[in-house]
Amino acid sequence: MLTEIHINNLITIHTLHLEFCGGTTVITGETGAGKSILIDAIELALGNRASNDKVRPGQEKAEISICFDVSKLVDARLWLDHYDLSQENNECILRRVIYQDGRSKSFINGMPTTLQPLRELGELLIQIHGQHEHQSLLKIDHQRKMLDHYAGHQHLLDTVSHLSDEWHILNKQITQLRKRQTERNTRMTFLNFQLEELKALQLTQDEFQALDLEHKQLAHAGELLQNLNHALNVLTDHEENNALRSIHQALHGLELIQQVDPKISVWIESLNAIMIQISDTEDGLRHYLNTIEIDPARLSWVEDRISLLFDTARKHKINPQELYDLQCRLSLELNELENSDLQLSELEQKLLHIEKQYHDNAIKLSKSRTKAATNLNTIITTTIHQLSLNHAQFEVYLESDKTTVISPYGLEKIIFHIKTNAGQTMQPLAKIASGGELSRMGLAIHLAAADQHHTPTLIFDEVDVGIGGATAEMVGKLLRKLGQSHQVLCITHQAQVAAKGHQHIRVEKTQSEHSTRTQVYTLSQDERTRELARMLGGVEITKTTLAHAKELIETIAEI
Repeated sequence: MLTEIHINNLITIHTLHLEFCGGTTVITGETGAGKSILIDAIELALGNRASNDKVRPGQEKAEISICFDVSKLVDARLWLDHYDLSQENNECILRRVIYQDGRSKSFINGMPTTLQPLRELGELLIQIHGQHEHQSLLKIDHQRKMLDHYAGHQHLLDTVSHLSDEWHILNKQITQLRKRQTERNTRMTFLNFQLEELKALQLTQDEFQALDLEHKQLAHAGELLQNLNHALNVLTDHEENNALRSIHQALHGLELIQQVDPKISVWIESLNAIMIQISDTEDGLRHYLNTIEIDPARLSWVEDRISLLFDTARKHKINPQELYDLQCRLSLELNELENSDLQLSELEQKLLHIEKQYHDNAIKLSKSRTKAATNLNTIITTTIHQLSLNHAQFEVYLESDKTTVISPYGLEKIIFHIKTNAGQTMQPLAKIASGGELSRMGLAIHLAAADQHHTPTLIFDEVDVGIGGATAEMVGKLLRKLGQSHQVLCITHQAQVAAKGHQHIRVEKTQSEHSTRTQVYTLSQDERTRELARMLGGVEITKTTLAHAKELIETIAEI
């Protein structure tokens, strides 16, 4: 559960250290006091996107740390163990630093992290129900997600979605293959014609590059011979004056004076090495010289061959060096077309297999949804009766989805239906619910879904908006009851709800000429009574409102 929160320089909060207990904690304060800043801080610590307007004016950075006790949270401990982030005291500390220039840093138990792991861990620690979620209840996709969340069959959803993706990818391949088959004969005729022309050339890999080099040698054979012979003559062949003879003479002279100065031996070694290099160079030049010949007939053949390759490449709008690769590609395509019947048959069999797997798992998903819907119908109908919709009835409809053959969401659409008065027919929630009814419906669904799952900390941000009186008191009782199995944080403007909390926190905003500050307090019993009296009676607190506040607190014993 959430045990502590530390905040520095966040919006209007200068510094804050707040400790939380188990059960239900209510958070109250005047409109605009900054109650939502606490939720903002928690969401930022859990990985929400941050902007520099979150930093208190005049400060370099804002810091938020939230601390959890994960001793009883198996999933969270396993996640921390997996990433080697566990601590011996079973504490989990999430820290976020937001800078004035827009940068931010995140930490899990002191280790730097990116936002995605922060969000993954956050889903195992806290679930936030906001005041604007009621409108999303009207969306069919959201209704489906709520039922699936309540049913807890994520593994089936993942399997069905994965099989749907596989089916659509494979079906697209089959469609393309069938289309190609209708054009197959024309294409095969064309490919055979092109391949006959290319095969007649008897192409070899890298042939054009080899021909280009040979053409250069043949075209410049005379120049090559002349310069090679000149080089050999200068190096070794001239009888009286060649490089090798001159170096040999220099070497002989140095050897005669080697005893005079030992360092001369270094130069002797250098000259010996040069003589060896000259000898090696001579061998290479002579070998190359033997390969050079003036062959006009061969030159003419090479030129004709290059010209033929250029003409053929021009027809195919490619470079001559790409002809061999083109022949390989065309051969492969022709082979695929010749074997496309077998390939198509194999893909169709695979598609049928995936389709069967899909329907098997989708039927399991439908059964799980049906079972969950039956339970949800009873729970939500009972809850909305408690919320002063005495004749209302809630029902989850599973309507066969015929819009797509293989949907990633299963075989049906999920549509929430309701009737709010006796004698009415069931209608989709979006068509019949008023604002107040929708608020109570949303709260009932959130309570049902929260009670079904094991997220340890639940935050309700003004989800009791639009209700009051006896209904608000019932909401408070339900939230307090939920606090027996979860840690509940609830921002509320309703005194009847606030009176039912195990812990009461007040948010105040103070303003001066140059600054605005939000301060947060945990209230004592007397302070709590005065806060409830303020919520009941406004600015002026009377004996009557104080008595009413005490009466509200005393009703806790009846829960």
